[in-house]
Amino acid sequence: MTRSARLVGSILAVILAVCVSVGQTAVGGAGSVGSVGSVGSVGSVEPGVIFANSKTDTDGEGLEYGHVMHGKNGTVVTASSRFHGNGKNPLSGLWRVFSSDAQNALNIERIKEENDWKNSLVLSWMLPEDASNPITSLVSSSRFLSSWVRNWFMATTLYFLVGGLWAYYCYYCFGDSLYPSSDHIPSVSAMLSQIRVAFMAMPLYAMLPAATEQIVEAGWTLSYARIDDVGVFRYILYFALYMTSVEFCVYWQHRNLHDFRTGYKYLHKYHHIYNKDNTLSPFAGLAFHPLDGILQAVPYTWTLFYIPQHFMTHELLLFLTAIWTTSIHDCIHVRMDPIMGAGYHKLHHLKYTVNHGHYFWYMDHIFGTLLFPEDYEEQKRIRLEGKKQ
Repeated sequence: MTRSARLVGSILAVILAVCVSVGQTAVGGAGSVGSVGSVGSVGSVEPGVIFANSKTDTDGEGLEYGHVMHGKNGTVVTASSRFHGNGKNPLSGLWRVFSSDAQNALNIERIKEENDWKNSLVLSWMLPEDASNPITSLVSSSRFLSSWVRNWFMATTLYFLVGGLWAYYCYYCFGDSLYPSSDHIPSVSAMLSQIRVAFMAMPLYAMLPAATEQIVEAGWTLSYARIDDVGVFRYILYFALYMTSVEFCVYWQHRNLHDFRTGYKYLHKYHHIYNKDNTLSPFAGLAFHPLDGILQAVPYTWTLFYIPQHFMTHELLLFLTAIWTTSIHDCIHVRMDPIMGAGYHKLHHLKYTVNHGHYFWYMDHIFGTLLFPEDYEEQKRIRLEGKKQ
């Protein structure tokens, strides 16, 4: 067994041991939390309407949910979906997040309320207010479609807003002080190329959070709707375990895309055509082959199957990742250990075999692929001096 394989096994064993320990000692129970109310004049979701047609599960037929969005002049659309039975993750008993099936069902209802509220917040002013409009009718016909359109719009808006502001301030406001010369600033054509790749991939990127919402609503994960359900201490503990798993999985997803030629040739190379200061830019952060981008984000979803996570926190982390990828492609090195910032990621684009990590460089350190920017500069200086002699 190789050293890397032993380390992988050790990390998984530690995570499993912590899971078992917490699951055996934690006290279950869901807190009492009110329902989602109206949100200003933008839109609202009324729980009384959402669950007006709901059935109890006593007849074994399941629960039925409605989906209501309000526009300026009244109701935009009412859609419904049927949730058959109470899906339950087999690990929920181990973690004891909820002590009964009734609390688990209430948790799913609350998550659906939040998802309806998010859809209302975005779609109520995006879609035509006439419920008979074919576009409105199509989008509202499916919870997946509603979520997909919402995430597509929000991800695209975030990409252009954050990327545009980042590029503007880095290159046009403070470029003289942040970069050695104008040769280190990417051209407009390079940034437009990255924007085109990212924009075309965005609809597919948005499918991951949309699909995740459906999986969570089916009750297959360990997601919970309210921090009160577990308490602040367990929320922090679960968050730490969740991010440890995400860091571990993202590291290996990314590294394998380099180690396996097929993955690199058909997927990851489209991102690595940007490998120099004058080609890397904040817009390169999401300039991936669509499947490549999804593969590197999917650990956020599959970790929900074995580690409890507050669902709203999970979704915020996905959008934070989009901002994070913007920041690590600006080639500005600021050492803030153990954070793996732009200086580390620039070396990854230059050397391909180092610095595969996500937010932190712990996994690179453990598996022997960490290269500090200062060490790289020292190695380069020594090589140049050797050539002069």
